[in-house]
Amino acid sequence: MDNTSIARPDNDFIQDVAALGGEDLKKCYQCAACTSVCSLSTEQNGFPRKQMLMAQWGMKDKLLEDPSPWLCYYCGDCSKVCPRKANPGETMMALRRYAISRYDVTGLARLMYRSAIGNILVFLVFSSLFTLLLLSQHGGMQMGSNGAIFSGLGSTYLFHYIPGEWIHKIGIAAFAMIGASLAFGVLSMAYRMMNSKGHTGERLAFPIAALLPAIWFAVMEVINHHRFRQCEKHEGSVYLRPWLVHGAIMWGFLAMLVATALDYFIKPIGSAVPPWYPMRILGTLGGLVCLYGLSVVITERIRAEDTPYDKSSFSDWFFLLLLTATVLTGLLTEIIVYMPHPTVFGYMIFLSHIVLAMDVLIMLPLTKFSHVVYRTVALALYQWGRVPAPQTVTAASGDA
Repeated sequence: MDNTSIARPDNDFIQDVAALGGEDLKKCYQCAACTSVCSLSTEQNGFPRKQMLMAQWGMKDKLLEDPSPWLCYYCGDCSKVCPRKANPGETMMALRRYAISRYDVTGLARLMYRSAIGNILVFLVFSSLFTLLLLSQHGGMQMGSNGAIFSGLGSTYLFHYIPGEWIHKIGIAAFAMIGASLAFGVLSMAYRMMNSKGHTGERLAFPIAALLPAIWFAVMEVINHHRFRQCEKHEGSVYLRPWLVHGAIMWGFLAMLVATALDYFIKPIGSAVPPWYPMRILGTLGGLVCLYGLSVVITERIRAEDTPYDKSSFSDWFFLLLLTATVLTGLLTEIIVYMPHPTVFGYMIFLSHIVLAMDVLIMLPLTKFSHVVYRTVALALYQWGRVPAPQTVTAASGDA
């Protein structure tokens, strides 16, 4: 027999998965307890047992072609019932981390996921760059004079300190970099998944007519977390349910992002607006909702009493703390802009918020926040690929 034709496990991939959180993978002995409780499991796809087996065998390409790990929200039900403590939920998370690092052309995602020093180094480099760029254009601190509490003078002086036009220029450049990085990653993932073969061994059809319904399905799923709600088998306080907490972080951040974008297109930079200005209300409410979700997750991770919060990597903590600091400084800035006497503390909070917000955005393709993009695309491809090809109708000819 020609042994060169036999596929061998990719040991480097297995080691990478272990380093990214899947170190318990080898404990799995394929009992299928995880599959029996997972709502994502089907007759054709025994999730996550099938993916655990492929990971054990180092089937890197097969797993990168498989949208299933992206459908998982890590509710932890599979890990709770595993008799061997192989932690399938964490392994699925490790596979997503591997995919993100694989799709990132800069190599920074791999560095951040594998090293605490890497996380800190990337953060410091971006923070220093943004701080130097912003301060190189600042116009000095102006403390102002007495004024009505809602005069908006604080807002005006903050944008004298750091010109709003310069903030937007840096923001546009950052968005361009983010867009290019995510576009490459999404296209790479889509190419792999669309060229994969189904359980029958044939390529999936992906009919054009089913594309828009698949996109709609994915967007609605990401917004309402329907599948995540199906995952939970346990009882408990509604406000602590993982799907709601996860959704609060995502919905709150998106609300802040939308408010900022609309401000850019509608409101003149640095112009005074009252606290009841619609975009300001949207941004403030979004920040409070996001902060609620973050506080629950951080508290649960500190307690580390139950899956999925009982195991946290440095990259998990780094992302949570970075996002929390960004939201807190943003909410403080919302207060500072209405102070009649801007202070040095206020200027520093404003600068910190701008730098942290830019850090969050520029590192979006490298961190857990990229799930919003990759999961949406994977859900759309998964739904699209399930649609069979339209049947060609051939007219039968008979004897006259």
